[in-house]
Amino acid sequence: MKKIVILLCFLWMGFIFYMSSNNGAISHEQSNRVVNIIEKTESKLKTNSESKAASNNQSKANNNDGKANVKQVKLDSLDHIIRKNAHGFMYMVLALIVSSTLFTFNKKGKDAIVYILFICLFYAVTDEFHQAFVPGRTSLISDVLVDFCGALIGLIVFYLFYYKLRRRNS
Repeated sequence: MKKIVILLCFLWMGFIFYMSSNNGAISHEQSNRVVNIIEKTESKLKTNSESKAASNNQSKANNNDGKANVKQVKLDSLDHIIRKNAHGFMYMVLALIVSSTLFTFNKKGKDAIVYILFICLFYAVTDEFHQAFVPGRTSLISDVLVDFCGALIGLIVFYLFYYKLRRRNS
């Protein structure tokens, strides 16, 4: 079991490194795929609701002035939100895996929390440093903070499940 969690930890760190190694165009394309899925889903929902409204003899004024600009701003905002959530999610998973790894080696309590947060923060800082050398990518302190917040959430989730299971078993 110890070898498996260590391997899983290094594989996830490798995945984060791989994602950070993608140039800006590839990274933007990846987040745009998610934006397009959300946009298509929203469009389908809107079409369904408009067809229901039309069947109920309700009508709306059609005003297209500025809708293209508003839509682009909305898509850019959505892209930004998706990127930041992806950062947080990857480090949330990293914290869960690092927590599992340390618990497998009987490292628990306050010391484990410090180690988990240090490992995740250190990896976030080195990841952002690495991104500074990738074409089309930027290195931002705010991304380190988002990564660290994701790690905190992962740590909290891990400990909540751990103590819930511990209470159930005792």
